[in-house]
Amino acid sequence: MTEEKPQCPAFTMEEWIRQDDPLKDDPNHCRPCQLGVTANWYFHELQEKGHRDLAAVIEQITNKAEDPEMPLTLCRQFDIIKGVVEEPLRERLKDFDCATQSFNPDDVVEESTAAAS
Repeated sequence: MTEEKPQCPAFTMEEWIRQDDPLKDDPNHCRPCQLGVTANWYFHELQEKGHRDLAAVIEQITNKAEDPEMPLTLCRQFDIIKGVVEEPLRERLKDFDCATQSFNPDDVVEESTAAAS
């Protein structure tokens, strides 16, 4: 019997950003705070694969950082993009979502501490 691997990411990006964020008061690790890195990954991957129009949409959304709806809008766009790009790219973008959703700042602290000693 084969063990079923949990699906990653477990949620769409829109579902993920709407969930209660245990780090919402941490300006370095709250969910919206993490989206800059994810947006950068999406932007460069889309550019590299010739989807400049989709990359431009990501750029337009991220340029509205003062808009309180920007994180939700950006996550919706991530989900839309995965629905229209070719399969290998879709899987790569899902990997970005998974890395974003599974990010644990405590892991970074532990790795930094171990490297320093």
